[in-house]
Amino acid sequence: MAAVALAPPAAVTSAAGVLSLLEEQENQLRIAALDRLNEVVDQCWHEIADYLNDIETLYEDASFPGREMAALVASKVFYHLEEYDDALRLALGAGRLFDLSHRTEYVEKIVAVAIDEYVKLRGENFELEMKKKDPVTIDTRLEDVVNRMFERCMEDKAYKQGLGMSLETRRLDKVS
Repeated sequence: MAAVALAPPAAVTSAAGVLSLLEEQENQLRIAALDRLNEVVDQCWHEIADYLNDIETLYEDASFPGREMAALVASKVFYHLEEYDDALRLALGAGRLFDLSHRTEYVEKIVAVAIDEYVKLRGENFELEMKKKDPVTIDTRLEDVVNRMFERCMEDKAYKQGLGMSLETRRLDKVS
């Protein structure tokens, strides 16, 4: 089957036509719709918000090949709705599609929320270790985002930021 490609519009005024493709049975059409929605989410998030349940259902379907893109689109909509915990949860589900090299307000905010959550969990684990109790498990995807942020600090030569992060997250293994 041929790949589905939608031509980029000159100016986006509505996402209604693209959103209707989410109801199609053909996965390629739904994936193409998600790709387009990812391009216009900052302008049309208010329309896309009405379809959040459908988009999250696509993400939760393990057999759907575009689950990571569904997670990314839903995460961006939750970001615009200022539901940052849901935005982080779905950004983690987006895997490498959640690209830290994009210096957008969305990425910077979700990274900040991720680091705050990681700091909180590491602090809780430190307290539990002091009480000789079992630590809580930290989501490996959350740890991956924090590690990618450490890498970004090194690439950008933002050594003070990296040092501050390593102290705040109790990751002295990153100080070298």
